[in-house]
Amino acid sequence: METIASHIDWAMAYLCVAEAGGFTRAAEQLGCSKAHVSKQVAQLESALGVQLLYRTTRRLTVTEAGQIYLGYCQQLRETLEAAGRAVTNVRQEVSGLLRITAPTTFGEVFLADFLLAFKQRYPAIKVDVDLSLNFRDLEADGFDLGIRSSPGQSDRLIAKPVGVRRDWLVASPALIAQVGAPTRPEQLATLPCIVNGHFRDAERWLFFLADASTSVEVCSWLKINDYQLIQKLCLQGAGFACLPRYRVEPDVQAGRLQRVMPDYDLPYFPIYLVYPYRQPQPAKVRALIDFASEWFAGQERVQVRL
Repeated sequence: METIASHIDWAMAYLCVAEAGGFTRAAEQLGCSKAHVSKQVAQLESALGVQLLYRTTRRLTVTEAGQIYLGYCQQLRETLEAAGRAVTNVRQEVSGLLRITAPTTFGEVFLADFLLAFKQRYPAIKVDVDLSLNFRDLEADGFDLGIRSSPGQSDRLIAKPVGVRRDWLVASPALIAQVGAPTRPEQLATLPCIVNGHFRDAERWLFFLADASTSVEVCSWLKINDYQLIQKLCLQGAGFACLPRYRVEPDVQAGRLQRVMPDYDLPYFPIYLVYPYRQPQPAKVRALIDFASEWFAGQERVQVRL
């Protein structure tokens, strides 16, 4: 019965015969009998329906079809060897320094667990982490991986989506007791709100309900570009705020904050792993990318606004 594995075995036997210049030498290299090698090549020719070799008592010649097939066999050998090296590198040679850049808010909450888990799997790795709200040029600044909310524009970068970012609208119980809880987005135009100055058009908030969307210019008395400070002020009753779910969910569960208008959704966007295109990708970087993809997939709680 012909299988892909059989064809690979036959192709490698043919490759050895063609390069060795004969069945006897090929059999010695493969560590089997001449008859076995001859049978494998004959089975391959039968499966392909072409003659690959001219055989005479004095010499062996590769046919035109055999020359074409030989090139593919050589590519197959190179691919198998490269695959073996890649697996070996991941298992045995994942070492050296990795440089990662991520938004400050993500790093404050998630990177500690991520880095400890990565270190446990790859103990020979050293990691240099940059947390910033500022854009980093991965190639110019020498970073191996960036965690971002957009794929970027460079065709020299690869962007792999691994999750989404989500926000909740929240306020302190004290503020809600004082001004009431809005039930429609339009009401936020007259209620105190804290906006994030990091985002363009920060005072305009967008809400979704079923198939309809509502945009509202909120009543903003305070603009801040730091989630941590916005959260602290929100806890103290300074205003309504849109904050990452992962930051405020513990406060909501503990009663320190209340989620407002939970039937409405706020915009959400993909989270990307972004990294420079390299061929082949260094083993340490490949290990980091694979680990990060696996880690994000296992974090059902990760609904991050970056």
